[in-house]
Amino acid sequence: MLKLVETVISVPITVVVVTYFLSIPLGIALIFSSGEGLLVIAKEAQIFIILFAAEFKLPIRVNVGALFVAMMAVYSLCLFISWRTGAGFHKAVKKVLEGGAFKNWLASMPLFSSALLVAILLLQGLQESHGVPTGSIHFQNPYEALISLSYSPIIEEVGFRLSPLGLISAVYCALELKEIKATRGSTLTTLSLAFISPDKAKRSIGTMSIEENGWLKGIRVGEWVGLISSSLFFGLAHYLAKSGWEIGKITSASLAGFILGLVYFRYGIHASFLLHWFFNYYGHVYELAAKNYAQIFSKILLMIDWLTASLGIFAIILFLAGLFFNISRAKGRLGISKF
Repeated sequence: MLKLVETVISVPITVVVVTYFLSIPLGIALIFSSGEGLLVIAKEAQIFIILFAAEFKLPIRVNVGALFVAMMAVYSLCLFISWRTGAGFHKAVKKVLEGGAFKNWLASMPLFSSALLVAILLLQGLQESHGVPTGSIHFQNPYEALISLSYSPIIEEVGFRLSPLGLISAVYCALELKEIKATRGSTLTTLSLAFISPDKAKRSIGTMSIEENGWLKGIRVGEWVGLISSSLFFGLAHYLAKSGWEIGKITSASLAGFILGLVYFRYGIHASFLLHWFFNYYGHVYELAAKNYAQIFSKILLMIDWLTASLGIFAIILFLAGLFFNISRAKGRLGISKF
């Protein structure tokens, strides 16, 4: 019976993952086949980056079209890495109820992303019902939006996850390496890995990791402090940017930043790139396709919306059930009575 249920659940997860891959060539086709899109990609834009939550403009201008294609190449690489790493997608997706999906980022991404989206929508709906507006961001045209929404996940993840949280993880790894008297070569390799994939770096030197010891023990106190701080800065940055977001965006963006940080600690920077990409580029590209080619893509968009909502609700129920089970087990170990 368990195998049958897991097989049924693996189908929508696989379908959603297929739409992830298809969104890359779809975005390129939409921009390069549209007159308005061609006008946008013919322009040049100044490059800016974010490090430690601070924005820096670089004295570099690049062609927008080339920048967009480069971003699509980055996301394609992230999808490929996510497919191969851990247990591998094809094995992990078959063991959702046994926790196997969480051993591969691509198998767990539809659950993480959908649950977070449902949680954010519920939070924003609750806030707005009490007079706290979320607002919205505005673009001159949908093709400029597609460019911006493909670039922002990378620079924001570098600025709010990779640089601050990666540095904290690298410091912890450096202290461990000092204890075991590691060679200079292995030290440099591990410290570099601590930025790219903190949990993998921890496992490589035998210290406590999320995969081996769970979220609470696998993330150190300093990392928790950094995670909470960067999440709050992430939420405030959206509001203070004055791009159309209102005060209610602070809480929802902070929640998103917190989950993005957890994903970064557990799976690596490629995973947080993709989770952020889901909220920015992925949703917009199918909405744009449905607007331009309604006969085909309106049905695909409707399917994606239904699958996302269903997986989100399922993932939240799965999380709450797991939380209840762990609390009950902990009470049993401590001998706490029910009354």
